[in-house]
Amino acid sequence: MVGGIIVLGLFLTALAAMILVTEQFDSYQGIVNTMAQKDTERFSERLAAVPPGLLNGSQTMHQSYVSCPGGDCNNYTLTVRNMGIGVQIARLYINSSRSPGCTNLCIFDPTYPSAPYDGVEFSFRASDRYVNPGELLHNVTFWLPKSMMLPNSTSGLNTVSIVTTRGRVFSFQWPFPPLGPTEGGAGGGQGGSGLYIGPLVITFDQALIAYTTNSSGKVSIPIDGPNGYWVIPPPKLVIYITIQTDVGVMNDVYLTEKTVFEMAQFNSPGNVFQFFIIAPTNKTLCAKFQNNDPTIDCSSSYDGGNTGDPNRIVPYLPCNKKPYSSCAISDHRYVIPKPTPEQLLNNQRGSPVVVAFGATTAGGTSPQKGEGGFAPGMSVTSFLGLTYVYDDNTAQGEYVYAVTLPFIAICINNSGVFCNL
Repeated sequence: MVGGIIVLGLFLTALAAMILVTEQFDSYQGIVNTMAQKDTERFSERLAAVPPGLLNGSQTMHQSYVSCPGGDCNNYTLTVRNMGIGVQIARLYINSSRSPGCTNLCIFDPTYPSAPYDGVEFSFRASDRYVNPGELLHNVTFWLPKSMMLPNSTSGLNTVSIVTTRGRVFSFQWPFPPLGPTEGGAGGGQGGSGLYIGPLVITFDQALIAYTTNSSGKVSIPIDGPNGYWVIPPPKLVIYITIQTDVGVMNDVYLTEKTVFEMAQFNSPGNVFQFFIIAPTNKTLCAKFQNNDPTIDCSSSYDGGNTGDPNRIVPYLPCNKKPYSSCAISDHRYVIPKPTPEQLLNNQRGSPVVVAFGATTAGGTSPQKGEGGFAPGMSVTSFLGLTYVYDDNTAQGEYVYAVTLPFIAICINNSGVFCNL
């Protein structure tokens, strides 16, 4: 009987040990499973910045902004999309390449509670920290001291990092680095390469340049000469160049009356012929461009605009209003539109605009005749002198910018004479 008691005691001891080991294993396995689940959730976060990435002050498009108490700080809005699970933002970091930005790393924590403390320097709105699954345009408002302003594309770069409560970090550069050609009209296509001029882009493809020569308004594209030369007839003619805004541009761009297309003889480069910008086309002529490229923007066109006839030029008159943007459509300005929200979401450029050139003087009506200098068979090089008004969101308002671009080589040919380029 004593032996039975001893055996029973050993059995119970072993059973207790097995139960303890099993409980410890189950506890360990539960922790492992919880950690695995946390890792799965962490790596299921998918935040990405939406162009233009950051907007300053009242430029934000998707919500009303909160200004600083007494105007003592700068307000920015960060726009992101969430293609993963729900995310809670814990902190923002911004590092700038130049002052007066965040040259010493800026750290932004959420405000608590959000309402009474919105507008506090180096903080972001606590109510913005929750990003739901599938949100495409989620805004996070944050504040810098009044003495600090993030550099933009004309003055430097910024690295923005978004830290989540699960420990993920999502980073991007602002302004966004320029991209290659994108889908849609003159924005790209096979073989197209972009020339970037501040907020504007010109894409070298067959839709780049066109011309008309008479009242018929027939639009010709000059890729039809020997060996693929750009071939145009001698003046009189109206020349058309397709221009659009770049990815992430935050405001419309307005061309001024001093914008000009110039041709210079190869063998006599001092012999230059100017084709100054003329008023936008009428709606009928713009519709002809849309037949070849439906993405062309015709909002600058109007019934009294140019018909394509170089003998009946409608002038592009100066704008004497301030700000210049008040001279927009109503005064027949060329407005190169910023990307729409949908284009921003898809990293696309703004819709292309066809710009007409043909006058001998700025704001004039006399067509460029060439004064006999454009002989058949002549080779010319060209330059595009762009003068435009743009607000780059540095809180300084609109400024006039200008750039001269080496452009394309052209063969003057209307009689089958071969050009030596």
